[in-house]
Amino acid sequence: MNIEFHTPHGEVKEWVINYVKDELIELYHRDNEIKRAEVYFNEQTDGLTRYQVCEIDLAIYGEMLIVERKADSYDQAVRDALKELSEKVDEQIRIRNRLLDEITSTVKV
Repeated sequence: MNIEFHTPHGEVKEWVINYVKDELIELYHRDNEIKRAEVYFNEQTDGLTRYQVCEIDLAIYGEMLIVERKADSYDQAVRDALKELSEKVDEQIRIRNRLLDEITSTVKV
């Protein structure tokens, strides 16, 4: 699996990036069909409120799973995004396993 990070220079702490990398590797161990992950960090302003945003794009089973979360800190945005992404990966695994069960049949001869 390839992981790419796109971050504003010097704004995201190294431990946050390492945490994301470790969690994405853990997802890969749950399902090795994950081919690529792109992680984007940026800031958005909504009126007077400033948010830190984490977006994760994950290529799995030929599809893209995209999760974007904003919070007061990159740390919280990352945790929220990874939680949702983990749920989406689990759902993809369930769908794939269900489809494999439906395709497999037994024929008596």
